Amino acid sequence: MPEQIEKKKRISNRDKIISESVGIFNRMGAGSTSTNHICANLGISPGNLYFHFKNKEEIVFAIFEKMCEETYNLWKTSLEAPSFLPPLAFIEQSMEIFWRYRFFHREMYHLRRQDPALSKRWHKHLEKTRRFMRAAFSKWVRDGHVTTVGDAFTFRMINDIVLVTASSFFQFYESPDRPATNKPLQLANQYLARFLQPYLTPQYSQQIFS
Repeated sequence: MPEQIEKKKRISNRDKIISESVGIFNRMGAGSTSTNHICANLGISPGNLYFHFKNKEEIVFAIFEKMCEETYNLWKTSLEAPSFLPPLAFIEQSMEIFWRYRFFHREMYHLRRQDPALSKRWHKHLEKTRRFMRAAFSKWVRDGHVTTVGDAFTFRMINDIVLVTASSFFQFYESPDRPATNKPLQLANQYLARFLQPYLTPQYSQQIFS
């Protein structure tokens, strides 16, 4: 019994480190944050942190896995729902995840250069995202939300522009002079809706823009 309690405590401490690190990285940036900053914010010793993570890169990697898990859960929930989420509703929920882990999208290039393991994992996530989008797009066509895209290049363009816009939108509107807010969320959703409008069916477009 004591061993089980201690194990739960260790798991809890690890989760707290991850959760606190997300907040700090979002506010200060992962590049300018040290493990000492994380320890100070949590009120724990460096030894406690290093019991769970060897370095900051391991914390970043664990956060990336958590973000991916939330993303895949959204996909799974959407696919299993009796009525699959229409494209703009899906984008809105996806953007909420982007917002929660916005430091990644602000610093991913730098973070990937620092950690080859993270770079490899990111590429796998990107490919998985593209596969999901192909499946989702087919479902949206069947459900009458979007029109059929005739060629692979156009579909790749749509997919990549949505991904690039979603991943870079918050940093474009962030200012170092004041705390970030989620106000750009609504604007990002509106921009993506307008970009996708030519590919929406007339019925779904009228429902969105009327």
